[in-house]
Amino acid sequence: MTAVLINTTKQMKQKNIMLVANTIKSLVSATKGDISIKTGLSLATCGTILNELCVKGEVIEESLDQSRGGRPAKRYKYNASYFSVLSVYVEGVGNSGMISSSLTSADGKKIEEYNEIYHDFTVDKLMIHIQNVIDKHSNIKAIGLGLPGVVVDGKVLTCDIPRIEDLAIAELLSHKLGIFVQVGNDMNYAAFGFYRHNCRNINDPIAYIYMPPRHCAGCGIVISGEMLRGASQFAGEVSKLPFYDDLENEASNNAQINLTLEKLINITSSLIAIINPATIAISGSKISQHCIDELSAKLLEKFDSQHIPHFVYRDSIKSDYHYGIFEYTLDAYNNFRVFDI
Repeated sequence: MTAVLINTTKQMKQKNIMLVANTIKSLVSATKGDISIKTGLSLATCGTILNELCVKGEVIEESLDQSRGGRPAKRYKYNASYFSVLSVYVEGVGNSGMISSSLTSADGKKIEEYNEIYHDFTVDKLMIHIQNVIDKHSNIKAIGLGLPGVVVDGKVLTCDIPRIEDLAIAELLSHKLGIFVQVGNDMNYAAFGFYRHNCRNINDPIAYIYMPPRHCAGCGIVISGEMLRGASQFAGEVSKLPFYDDLENEASNNAQINLTLEKLINITSSLIAIINPATIAISGSKISQHCIDELSAKLLEKFDSQHIPHFVYRDSIKSDYHYGIFEYTLDAYNNFRVFDI
């Protein structure tokens, strides 16, 4: 997420509120003293913020710690049911595919998942799917939507699902549902989810390559905790690399060529030379751990071992994708509700 510039006393207070709330989430249960030590804020500041959060219901006051001679310390925990986030993604070919949604509490616990196969996609079907989930869970305050395409400022410029193209989908959903909505690219979300779950706080570049069965390969990149989108949100469109079409043509004339492996060699070579990633996660229907082992051996013929990233095989993109949508949407919603941006 883009960092919020703190330049007023009010914004500093708002930043401290989020710091305390996030600290309680990470500690699960904590006293005012625990929070003060963890955040570096004074006991008085922590006390004021905790009182405000308790009044709102975002934080719950637990039973008192056992006294050791003085006044017993109050304990606090984050209210997991204060609000929830719905992550949704659409995947498919043409007008057939799947809508997958996952509901997660504000403290990161998965509540429920819903998957729906569609054969004639329309935006109304997507709306009905989301509305059905909202009707079952009244505390959903934010929705994140992932799409296989180029999304700029909530508008879909290109997409594997033609009926979504040219739609200002974020504005449309937000207006109809009355809920905070943000929309993004599938590979950016998957890379962000993998990063947050496996490489959090690592500043080195992390990449995520996905090779779906019927579409071109895609790539998401995270550097210093931020998605790399590019100037026109086109970063990661590795199928536009110059070798891609040539390999397709060569494979049609040479049955012996392992097209998947050859594509991976060229994609990962490009990434190594340009962003020098520490880790590359790879997923796809034709990907296996054996394929990744072969890839590493081939790359050692081109690069010194110190430049070869750590490869991680992902048997499915689903968990990384949903987690990335949740984490990014939660950050965006917290900035929206606290800083009004």
